[in-house]
Amino acid sequence: MELYSVNGGLQLAVKTPCNPISGPAAITGNTLTLGKLAAGAMGCAGESSAQEQWVMQFLSRPIEMSFVQDTLTWRTGADTLSFKSK
Repeated sequence: MELYSVNGGLQLAVKTPCNPISGPAAITGNTLTLGKLAAGAMGCAGESSAQEQWVMQFLSRPIEMSFVQDTLTWRTGADTLSFKSK
């Protein structure tokens, strides 16, 4: 997952085992909210498909962000992703 600036706006890019996913993003306080997401058109099945579906569901809700020491945590509902710096 990557957040980057394009023409003064924030964008999210994600690469799943099946497809890239991207779309507009906004951060208000500690909450990341995503706009309409676009995904690639390649089909896949099994575990890869399940992973992509999970990612899309995760990104469809507001994401609460926290940063402690060298770990960024994204939490939405009962799901959590943690990103640790190298």
